[in-house]
Amino acid sequence: MHNTDLDDVYAYGLSRALIKVAPPATVGLFSNCPGRPETVLNKIETCMKREAVSRDEKHKGPSPGNILSLLLSLVFLRPVWSEEEEQRRKRVRWMFVRFSAWHYAGSDKLWAGLVIRLFKHIQKHLGEIPLSVYRASQHPYPKKIERGSQPSWKLRKFLFLPLWTAVLLAVVMSVGASIVLYRSTFQMKDKSMKDKSMLTWTTLLVSAIGGLGLPTMAGLRFFLNIFKNHFYSQSSKIMKQINSTTVSDQLGFMNKVRKEVAVLVNYIHFMEVFEQRKVRVVLEITNLDHCSPDRVIQTLEAINILLVGESVPFVCILAVDPRVIVKCLENSSLSQASGYKFLNQIVTLPVTLHELCGKSKCLAFKRLANSHLEVLAVELSGLAHTDSRVQKNEGVKTITWEALDCISDENEPLHTYLSGNSVHMRRIINAVRVSVIIMDAVSNDNAPASDIAAWVVLANNWPCRLSWILQCVEGWKKRADMDETLEEMKPSKLLWEVFTESSQELQKPSSFLKCLLEQDRGPELFERFLKVHFKFTVRDVARFKPCTVNLDISIKKEFARLRENEQRNITTKLQMGHIGNMCTEDI
Repeated sequence: MHNTDLDDVYAYGLSRALIKVAPPATVGLFSNCPGRPETVLNKIETCMKREAVSRDEKHKGPSPGNILSLLLSLVFLRPVWSEEEEQRRKRVRWMFVRFSAWHYAGSDKLWAGLVIRLFKHIQKHLGEIPLSVYRASQHPYPKKIERGSQPSWKLRKFLFLPLWTAVLLAVVMSVGASIVLYRSTFQMKDKSMKDKSMLTWTTLLVSAIGGLGLPTMAGLRFFLNIFKNHFYSQSSKIMKQINSTTVSDQLGFMNKVRKEVAVLVNYIHFMEVFEQRKVRVVLEITNLDHCSPDRVIQTLEAINILLVGESVPFVCILAVDPRVIVKCLENSSLSQASGYKFLNQIVTLPVTLHELCGKSKCLAFKRLANSHLEVLAVELSGLAHTDSRVQKNEGVKTITWEALDCISDENEPLHTYLSGNSVHMRRIINAVRVSVIIMDAVSNDNAPASDIAAWVVLANNWPCRLSWILQCVEGWKKRADMDETLEEMKPSKLLWEVFTESSQELQKPSSFLKCLLEQDRGPELFERFLKVHFKFTVRDVARFKPCTVNLDISIKKEFARLRENEQRNITTKLQMGHIGNMCTEDI
């Protein structure tokens, strides 16, 4: 267990739960690390597909038949669902539908995009033509479980006759009518035909046309419905209704979509009887927390309305950051309830992906670093051996490897400042690579790889606090250049001391400052980083300034603007003699 990736454990545990859970169910896969839920979802699919194959081998059942037997069953048979048969089915077929809400974020009806994605995926895996035949023939037969032992199929009837018998009679009548018509054409050519014979053949001709017309019209109507349902599918219907303002604005639009979902559900139940196994649809919704609050509300409500009901074979997995979703729910004009209360009413199985342990984070970081550095290795291998850049690039490659090793080494303190977020790790890896190249090109100071790695991590984890320190150092230098009586800041002064001396200005109640500081990680980690593990000084600011590529310079400019405004206000109060109105911090 200690050598197993934590995400593998989550995926296995959740897959076992989903196999046992009774649909419909909505699972909340909660994590604040972008990209990690999708990794877990991929592993869940692998586990559940492996379980499905294992059940097929263990509980072997009758072959469901080919496409012809399916089409004949759709036309002439009606499925029967019994309690005993439901309990005996051990085999299962999983269909996974991945829906990235971000791809449909620009649509006014995000939830309709979800339903369209669902329809298209099921049509692809269960067959478009069988679904069209089902809509033309089996639409009036929803699932209804009967008690006791029952046969799996019942014959469909027409006028108290089995449907296949009625079709056979219609075919015989059509063939007979065709023969009569064929022979009558030759009799009509006989010019010497008597009036009585003419009347007889005319009567037969009318009867033949009537006998041929009825079954022909019925068959033609049936096949026209099939072609209509095939070329004008459920997804195209919904898309047309979305694009039509006269329909999409109506309150009954959701009800129409719900009826289409019901047809799809009944078709899935038909396939359960035909294949003699359970069919489950797992709808995986990702990136919903990247959408606007109103669209989040609409999508969650659509899940609660469309994908929930009696005998609905859907399992919905919401892979989201719960903090973002709750904030969207509370800020939306469509929601009147508490964000957590609304989410708890929808989610029936919450699963939170906790922070990765140190070893797991190091392994994940190494995998990402190796995949990124393969490009560098290819570039180096393509250079000529006589090129003077080879030796220099080899040195850059070595320093880059050393810097990344310092971050992923469990015996070094730097790995404790890693986040389990894959995006966070990729930002550090990319920034380290660029920083080493720039440092090698513009600086004569051969900084240790560990210092470069630590500076990159500092800028990535605390961009606002580091920008504040850089602005304070830069502001002090400018004032020292203008005022000869002011001593310059000592190069050996610790950056932590610079921060503590000026941190009171960051404590002012300002929504703008609060918004900026939300980008940083915990202040306790920041204190431990600069005070205990990496004691950077003022000298290091000038040393690493050229290679600080992963720090947004606009943050430092905003801090400079705020400090200038504050100084201007204080100067104005002094000039106007309003010292009594000044606070302690101003004085």
